[in-house]
Amino acid sequence: MRRPVRALVSAAALTALAVPLGACDRWSSKCDTDNTCKILIQGDQFHDFPRPYDKDHGLKSADRIRLVSATQGGEALIQAGGVENTCTQGSSFQVVDTTITCDVVGDDKVELTTTRP
Repeated sequence: MRRPVRALVSAAALTALAVPLGACDRWSSKCDTDNTCKILIQGDQFHDFPRPYDKDHGLKSADRIRLVSATQGGEALIQAGGVENTCTQGSSFQVVDTTITCDVVGDDKVELTTTRP
């Protein structure tokens, strides 16, 4: 009788360890042109923005972005350009020369499209 209990406790411990690993940070960005990028952010770590917010700074960026919080179908709080901005699905905000549009707002994740002149 002890073995099934021990196996059950071991399985529960492994599950408890695996669940936080599933909530890891994810980041991806793909820029189709010099002016437009698609970005996925999951988690709350800072990431290098793929292009400078200021169009006069070329293509190499030292700018940072992070998702502070997001709720499914609700609002995302995004820190970009040293300022916290909120957006809902389909809305946009401006950082210097860059317009950032929230395409999808999910639980602790956001998909963005960025454009600049």
